[in-house]
Amino acid sequence: MAKSENQKQKLFRILEIMMRKTDEDSGLTVNEIIAELLQYGITAERKSIYSDFATLEELGFPILRLFGNPPEYTLAERIFEMPELKLLADAIQSSKFITEEKSYEIIEKLKIFAGKRSGELTRQVFVKDRLKTENATSLYTIDRIHTAIKENVRIAFGYVRYNVDKKRELRHGGKLYEVSPKALIWSNDNYYLIGFDEEVGMLKNFRVDKMYKTKILPKEASITADFTRLDPSAYGKKAFSMFGGEEMLVTFEAREDLADAVIDRFGRHAAFIKTEFGFRFSERVLLSPRFYAWVMGFSGGIRIIEPKSVRDEMSEMLKKLLKDYS
Repeated sequence: MAKSENQKQKLFRILEIMMRKTDEDSGLTVNEIIAELLQYGITAERKSIYSDFATLEELGFPILRLFGNPPEYTLAERIFEMPELKLLADAIQSSKFITEEKSYEIIEKLKIFAGKRSGELTRQVFVKDRLKTENATSLYTIDRIHTAIKENVRIAFGYVRYNVDKKRELRHGGKLYEVSPKALIWSNDNYYLIGFDEEVGMLKNFRVDKMYKTKILPKEASITADFTRLDPSAYGKKAFSMFGGEEMLVTFEAREDLADAVIDRFGRHAAFIKTEFGFRFSERVLLSPRFYAWVMGFSGGIRIIEPKSVRDEMSEMLKKLLKDYS
């Protein structure tokens, strides 16, 4: 019998069938594999299947023979274990950064790695009414940003916001931002670009899902001292909800029961000095409305000790709130 062009796909199709149709507890018999191959227009003899198994073993896909009569065969190792796939599916479904349509599309691709248990990846973590981004180009924007960082060049993009009519409009007077990208940070369920804004000459944060028509420019990125010295990890810790602002060393006092909250925010490196109230610690932060809101959120459980300028700013903010609600 003459071999069809599809025969060239045989080894790949066997691997795909094993990934889709088997799991760690159940496999396929040789006759079942031959029947599955026929659906792709590929004919095979029993002897050739065993030879293909040997080739797959050489390529790093060991085949496991399960007890039974006739015996079944499955993959002895998988690229992803089931708990890993569930974790990925949960993260994708619950992420508001990924559009609803793209979420389901990615999960469908993951199912090929789950074998017979692919149905377990259709989970209920994603809540239908949860706010999801409407910017379907965000994933491609991330790719362009990574390329620009690697090639040390600038990018240009439009930046949008919603107006009171719930319509998107371009910020910056409709002009494109020209930015030297430094790093991407995931914070509060959103991706943020940290970059040097060429027009105003300072570092800024931009939410990636609000960036539109991002393009790579044939211009070398800025090499200012602030830009080259920036540690993205440390910067992300200082910024609250990724709002920028003046950086300052601030000393706090907190109740003892809030040690866990402080460590969640800043990490374990800060020195805690015990006091009557609880403990003191100092951290470098970027002063912004979100920073003060974080302190206020503990209803006096965390308070600013110094510098005086930051205490005064907090005091003025509290006085304004009191006046607004009096």
